[in-house]
Amino acid sequence: MADNEQKFQKKRVRSSYITSVISIAMVLLMLGLLGLLLVNAKKLSDTTRESFTVSVFFKDSVDDASILKFKSELETREYIKTTTFITREEAAESFQKDLGEDFVEFLGYNPLPASLDIRFNNSFTEEEDFQRLETEWMANPIVAQIDYPRNLIGKIVNNMKKLSWFFLAFSAILTFIAVTLINNTIRLAMYSRRFIIRTMQLVGATRGFIRRPYIFSGLLQGFLGGVIAVILIAITVYFGEKEIPELREMRDLKLLGILAAAIVMGGVILSWICTFFAVRKYLNLKTDSLY
Repeated sequence: MADNEQKFQKKRVRSSYITSVISIAMVLLMLGLLGLLLVNAKKLSDTTRESFTVSVFFKDSVDDASILKFKSELETREYIKTTTFITREEAAESFQKDLGEDFVEFLGYNPLPASLDIRFNNSFTEEEDFQRLETEWMANPIVAQIDYPRNLIGKIVNNMKKLSWFFLAFSAILTFIAVTLINNTIRLAMYSRRFIIRTMQLVGATRGFIRRPYIFSGLLQGFLGGVIAVILIAITVYFGEKEIPELREMRDLKLLGILAAAIVMGGVILSWICTFFAVRKYLNLKTDSLY
């Protein structure tokens, strides 16, 4: 009878342990998927910001040497990402491909000016910044015209800011829910062991001695839950990229590695904190309150 009771208790503890690990893994998976969404959203935001192109067109009387000097000066500025010089001949050749006809031969001359396509770092995307540069560059005597999507830049930047605030609020709410779920999961697991804790107190075990194995168990549960969550996220990323190949272009292994480490560390830290307070609760309870 005693052996059967002991086997039952071991099976019950094992079942509770597995349930805790799975519950923690599912909660961390939810947080990890949100983190993955935020990482990709930031990558998309940065890519979108850096795709803004300002085209600077030069006067016909300006030679290539003056334009290249202007280009070199721009490249020394930290907010400039790339500059591409397009000669009049290259502009005409590109336009001919799009048009399908040799308009230069038809007109008898090349009406297209030389230009410079400029892209900026993602931190330089405020509409006021572009307006300031437009004023500065138009004051240069070699510049004839500046073209960029004025209205579109403002709308995209504003929408990105609104989306960032939404994700921030949603992340805070989801994090609170996740912490609450992990805390309740661990408290329920500790509730089933409250009599063991009381028995250890009655035989003279110190608080540190009683707490130590449960803390270690909580740390291990958090670690295993984090590893399982990372594996599930990796599987999700794999199949997501398989179905949508364009997602591979947004993959950032460094950020994904940081996210994976944060998930595992988050699981370990949350489990440790929740286990510590759950054990302390039952250490402080009176015997009558255990029933």
